Amino acid sequence: MADRLISSPDKLIPVDIHGFRNATRDINFDVYLRLSEENVAHVFSRNTGLDYKRLAQYIQRGVTELYIHPEDLERYQSFIARPAHVIFTDPDTPQEKKIASLLNMTEQNMAEIFTQVHMEEETAGNAQRLVKSYVDLVTQSPQTLAIILKLVSHGEYLYYHAIAVAIFSMFIAKASGQFNQRTLELVGLGGFLHDIGYTQIPRELVYNPNDLTPDQWKMMRSHPKLGLNMLENTKNIPDEVRYIVYQHHEEPSGQGYPNGLRGPVIYYPAKIVSLADSFSALISKRPFRPAYSVEDAIGIIQAAVGKYDRDLVKVMVSVFQTRARGSRMAA
Repeated sequence: MADRLISSPDKLIPVDIHGFRNATRDINFDVYLRLSEENVAHVFSRNTGLDYKRLAQYIQRGVTELYIHPEDLERYQSFIARPAHVIFTDPDTPQEKKIASLLNMTEQNMAEIFTQVHMEEETAGNAQRLVKSYVDLVTQSPQTLAIILKLVSHGEYLYYHAIAVAIFSMFIAKASGQFNQRTLELVGLGGFLHDIGYTQIPRELVYNPNDLTPDQWKMMRSHPKLGLNMLENTKNIPDEVRYIVYQHHEEPSGQGYPNGLRGPVIYYPAKIVSLADSFSALISKRPFRPAYSVEDAIGIIQAAVGKYDRDLVKVMVSVFQTRARGSRMAA
C-alpha cells in the first residue's frame, strides 16, 4: 500500500514505533506517519495489516513515533499487550496459531536484517530466540514440520527460504544423532542466517530469472563473505554460526566456494546447512523454474556426487523421503 496523505493530522496521537516490533501482522486500527507539521501519511491499514519491511525501514531511518486516532488507543494498547512471542508461549494457543505467530516474528526479524549493513546486537538476539523457539517446536512436536512447510511455501523467497533451511538443518542434525539441544540451536541459527549476505547484493540480481554473466556470478558468489562481514562485530553471534555462514557453499570435492575447501576441512554443521539449503531451493518455486517434488529433489541431490557429504545425504533421505509419502511438502 502506498503512503496516502490525510486531512486533520492534528487530531492524531503519537505512539512508540517500537511497540509494533515483534507484533502480529493483524491490526484492528489504522496507523499513520508524520511527514511534517501539516502532512501525515496513512501507512498501515486495518484491512491490510502491518508491512514488516516498511516498519523496519522507518526504524532504520530514525522514526520514533507513529500515529493513531484517539478512539483507537484502547485497541492499540490491547494489540501491544499480546505480542507474537506471548501468543506463541501461551499453552492455550492452538498449534497453527502458534506457528503463525512464530512466522510473524521471523518475518519481522528478517525485515530488520535486510535493512542493516552490520547486524545489530538486538536483531541477533531476536534471531537466537526465534531459532530456540523453532528447536523447541520441532523437538516437542515433530509433526508440525508439514504445517510449517505449508505456511512458509509462499512469500518472498529469501525470507521463507531462511526459515526452511533452519528447520531442515535441525531435522537433519537431530537425525544424525550427533547434536544436543545447544548444538541444534547453533545449526538452526546458522541455517537461518546462512544467506544474509544476499541482502548486500542488488535485489534485481538476486531475483534475476535469466542466465547470469561471469561478473554477476562472481558477485552472487560473494554472499558468504558478505554475510561473514555482516556478523563481524556482532558479539551475540557464536563463532560456530560464522563458520556455517562462511562455509555453506564449500563441497567435499573441493569444487565449492569461496575457498575450495575439501572434505574433512569443512565445518560439519556447514555441510548440514549446505544440504538443507539445496533441498529447500529445489522444492521452492523460483522465477526461472517450477518447484521440484520432494522425490525429484532427493534424486537430484543423490546424483550430485562430491557436492555433499555422502553420509549426511543418507540421513536426509531417511528424514524427508518417509515424510514425503504422507504429505506434499513443496509449494
